[in-house]
Amino acid sequence: MAFRRDFASNYQFLGAAFNGDLNLLKRLANELDMRDGLEETVANIKDLNGRTALHFAAVGGRAHVCRYLTAEAKLDVNARDGKGETPLHNSITADRYPTAVHLLENGANPIAATDSGLTPLHYAANSGLKKFLLLLILKGAEVDANANSGTPLKCAAIHGQKKAVKILLDNHANPNMIFDFIHPPLVASILASSFDCVKLLLQAGADPNTCSLGTTPLEVAASNGETQAIRCLLNAGADPNVTNSDVRILLPLTFPIPKVTDWSFDGIMKYVNSEKFERKRKLRKFEHFFLSASKGEDAFMRKDYVNAIRDLALRDATASRMVLPSLPKAHYTPKELPAIYQNSSSQDFKRAAESFLTGMRLDRKTRQLNDLFRDHRDILQALDMPPNM
Repeated sequence: MAFRRDFASNYQFLGAAFNGDLNLLKRLANELDMRDGLEETVANIKDLNGRTALHFAAVGGRAHVCRYLTAEAKLDVNARDGKGETPLHNSITADRYPTAVHLLENGANPIAATDSGLTPLHYAANSGLKKFLLLLILKGAEVDANANSGTPLKCAAIHGQKKAVKILLDNHANPNMIFDFIHPPLVASILASSFDCVKLLLQAGADPNTCSLGTTPLEVAASNGETQAIRCLLNAGADPNVTNSDVRILLPLTFPIPKVTDWSFDGIMKYVNSEKFERKRKLRKFEHFFLSASKGEDAFMRKDYVNAIRDLALRDATASRMVLPSLPKAHYTPKELPAIYQNSSSQDFKRAAESFLTGMRLDRKTRQLNDLFRDHRDILQALDMPPNM
């Protein structure tokens, strides 16, 4: 039976526990007792989240009320609320050290876990509560207890709690524990921008080359601009050329692309950085330009104006040339276009080349255009364009 009949009296009872009013608490306990006895009466008084009077007394830091509830009312010191939290969890959340000491001395379980696996040590590590950490470890807390969000060490690292990290490492917490879908403590400390935690973890033997969620600590530090962490990782032996091991493992199971002669990790990287691949990339980009423009015109004819606006934006340069034909910049083509004319002889490319030359005639002094013209005479000749101005 979760609630007594007098709802208001239930909450008055819980409030008395929180406020430390022991006399009121005892009086209400007697009034609410429907011949069930003190123990059953007190055990059945809970709030909507399943918290007992002991939970409320722990949050309020009322050790004397906790003593009455456990010694006289025989309330379970490890009673769990709707989330699986015990009064000990609550005392740590509220930073009530004397109450936590009393609970542990009277049977509170230091390794009790919530529904998500969080122990009291996780709570203390998360908030960097030094006294609680030492107390819990002394009472037998498991330093590497694993929850959905990782170990206490990971919780301390992700919040940059350097004192908590040191205490846990001094008590043999494992800095290299790997979890599914969770970063290890070293990466967590980098994400928290805690250089002190990074140093402590590396000094304790954290692997600077461990790979989690597809990234290494060095990659995370570089992507977040953590310069100090980068130096520290490199000094600790981080490999700046380390590659994702998952790619190497899966690569033999893939089908090779005929144009890539060396179907290995290094071979693929060499190909995608080659001039040949770069030319193909630019050609696709230019082809996409004309394809999008064509789609925009078709969409406009169908009165599909939303898509037309998106695609026709790529034809702004053409419109500019039509409206202001005497403006040199209306004829400028992007810098990379001359370099890909050699890949096609289509009329689209030829018109682009003609536009380029028109811009040259209107503005002979632009250094960029002159350099491009000089570098790509052979391309213009291949397209039957005049090589000389």
